[in-house]
Amino acid sequence: MQTSKQLSFRNYLGFGLGDYAFNLYFQGATLFLLYFYTDILGIEAATAGSIFLIATIWDAITDPLMGYFAGKTRSPLGRYRPYLLLAPIPLGMSYIFMFYQVSYTGTALVLWAVTLQILFRTFFTLGNIPYSSLSSEMTFDSQARSKLAAYRMFLGYAGAMTVSVFTGTLMNTMGWLPTENGYFYVGIVFAALAAVLFFFCFQNTFELPLKPSAQNVSVKDTFQMLQHNRPFWQICIFIMFGMAGVVIFYQSLSYYFKYNLQNEAALGQGMLYLFTCLMLSLPVWLQLSAKIGKRNTLLTGCLVILLGSLSFYFNPLAKHQIYWAYVHMAIIGSGIGCAAFSFWAMLPDTVEYGEWKSGVRAEAILFGLGLFFLKLSLGLGSFILGLLLEYIGYVPNVNQSVETLEGIHSIATLAIAVSGLGIVVTMWFYPLTRELHGRILEEVVPSLQKSL
Repeated sequence: MQTSKQLSFRNYLGFGLGDYAFNLYFQGATLFLLYFYTDILGIEAATAGSIFLIATIWDAITDPLMGYFAGKTRSPLGRYRPYLLLAPIPLGMSYIFMFYQVSYTGTALVLWAVTLQILFRTFFTLGNIPYSSLSSEMTFDSQARSKLAAYRMFLGYAGAMTVSVFTGTLMNTMGWLPTENGYFYVGIVFAALAAVLFFFCFQNTFELPLKPSAQNVSVKDTFQMLQHNRPFWQICIFIMFGMAGVVIFYQSLSYYFKYNLQNEAALGQGMLYLFTCLMLSLPVWLQLSAKIGKRNTLLTGCLVILLGSLSFYFNPLAKHQIYWAYVHMAIIGSGIGCAAFSFWAMLPDTVEYGEWKSGVRAEAILFGLGLFFLKLSLGLGSFILGLLLEYIGYVPNVNQSVETLEGIHSIATLAIAVSGLGIVVTMWFYPLTRELHGRILEEVVPSLQKSL
């Protein structure tokens, strides 16, 4: 049986580059899609937010189902790795056309946007849930999983940085205008890059031999395992708070730079600073988790988020000077990096916890549900932001009132603080420590534990 000691740099890199590819899509949708709907297609803000919510309801159906079917997949290539070959082409096509500027108006336009986003979410689920499940099947060692999570987050946010920086750069270099299918053409470039990275991920990952206890899991057994898996549900609530706040923060920055700072083009530079600090902080969070545990590391990251958010809100210079906005974005980015790392480092450990409590190992189900809650928060965050923009009187592509500008400032700076507080409350009494996970491994994987 292959153990975490046999994971090579190539394995870590291959796994991480899979998330680089997925983030070319996920961050593109997170950063630009709501703005594309409101300011380019001309969809009302509340309606645009509702499109995200409808797509999230679809995720509620497809994510758990994908987890269930992925766990039952049997092939010479494994259960999860084949999907890294099946998903890239339909995922890339759906993403590209999600940013296509059709000539439809009214109801037809909304139906087009809903249909394309549902297709995109479906194919994203087809690839991302099996990919995420790999982290619990490449190794059983908790710290090695933390290292996989660190590689995943570092390279995933490298993909996010690629999107945030090179979207505008590609448009300027190639003469593609945002109002003339610029996002569509950029999507073609990113989809081609993602296809290559998915293949590299497939070639450099593996799955441990299938345990007999994981081979036949009924729906009833799955519900029993979920019922007794308290750490898993805490993590799901944590990611809902976290991702909703991050989505509102990221998407509101487009409006903040365009209307409050009067420099829409400067957003790309700001996101470069944010993601750079996020990525540079990941080795720190990895080392800290080895010393004080994953839960305490997460709480520390939330304090960083609160510091960056509240200082952003109360600093009067940040309302007018781009430099100060960059500083606060960089601080918040470091804290976001901790939360993202913690989610992917902690979630695999709940697989063994559920098996310990119920005798049922269903990693794909847990990752499917975990990713559903992550995407649910994406939909809720976009929906909430749409409602908030309507509430403060936002009208696209006009000079905003003083009250609206103050509202945009409050949304962009305080939403992430509320998110951080929600995480702290949720995870304060998280029970699954490294010591407990080690004892669990001694019972559920005794032969492996002896070899570690």
